[in-house]
Amino acid sequence: MRSVLVLALAVCAQGAAAQTVAGSAASTRAPAGNPVTVESYYRAKWGSAEEFKKLYRKNEASMLIEMQRQGFIKELRFDEPFTHIPGDNRWDIRATIVYRDAPAAVELGGAWDEAWEATSKRLRPDKKVLDAEEKRRFELLEDHWDIIVSSFDPKPSSP
Repeated sequence: MRSVLVLALAVCAQGAAAQTVAGSAASTRAPAGNPVTVESYYRAKWGSAEEFKKLYRKNEASMLIEMQRQGFIKELRFDEPFTHIPGDNRWDIRATIVYRDAPAAVELGGAWDEAWEATSKRLRPDKKVLDAEEKRRFELLEDHWDIIVSSFDPKPSSP
């Protein structure tokens, strides 16, 4: 997910934080400054949503909540649809994450990655169990996409 976000942020305008990011994804240094909002959508295979949500809560959401406690995330929200959504538009979980800045959102090998790894070792010390649960979670996943979003002001600008 993070390498896709690096590339997306490189071409996405984020107010004062917008700039061209050069170099490979592994060595990219994203612009600091403004918060970055990412919506992540997850669609589980039909009939697998509850098992997927259980594993998501345990292994992904718990980590994101901890990263928020550490200050990398300003806002965090998890949603599920109230009504039935048909076909390719269907999703089971939407996570809206407002990272404090672009490096927290997408910088590879930086402070986020170091904190994520340390937190993972602390919260989920049995790597074999974690790997098996994550493998199962991704087996249940039908589709996943991330969207970097920015604010839109619907009021007309003055001349």
